[in-house]
Amino acid sequence: MILTLVVMFIGVAVTIGFTGLCSFNPGKPENGPVREVDADAFLNMEARRVPYPVRLPKVPEGWTSNSTRAGMAAGNQSTIVGYVTASGAFAQVTQTDAPADKLPADGKDRTSDGSVDVGGVQWKKYVPAEDNVRPVWVGDLGTSRAIIEGTASEAEFSQLAKGLIDAAPKATAH
Repeated sequence: MILTLVVMFIGVAVTIGFTGLCSFNPGKPENGPVREVDADAFLNMEARRVPYPVRLPKVPEGWTSNSTRAGMAAGNQSTIVGYVTASGAFAQVTQTDAPADKLPADGKDRTSDGSVDVGGVQWKKYVPAEDNVRPVWVGDLGTSRAIIEGTASEAEFSQLAKGLIDAAPKATAH
């Protein structure tokens, strides 16, 4: 029985090695290039779809938009754009017309951590109460709300918040 298993193992190892379907790369993994997406085009489409104004924040040099998607926040439609910051951290902004007091509404365990003023807008801060949960800022932009979440620093959160506040809302079809 043992001999049969050894022969089978050698046969499988030779077959996999011969096909090149397996590789061994010792050492630390390297980050590849960030896949960039066209956040402006996505938000232009979203402006026609959603009943609230969306904004394309001006982000600092070295930031890359790397993800876009539509979603839900507190039962309302939302528009989500993710960024890789110049430091390599991640920041995501969700825009919605859900009431600010219902946000972040993702069911993750966070506690309130006061607020911070960025550009005249009070952003409510939420910190994780457990591992694998990211901090969140929620800001009321008048006709829409923004949720900033990610691994980025507070300074980077502030930069993204300021970029949202300064951005003109895109024209809507509503």
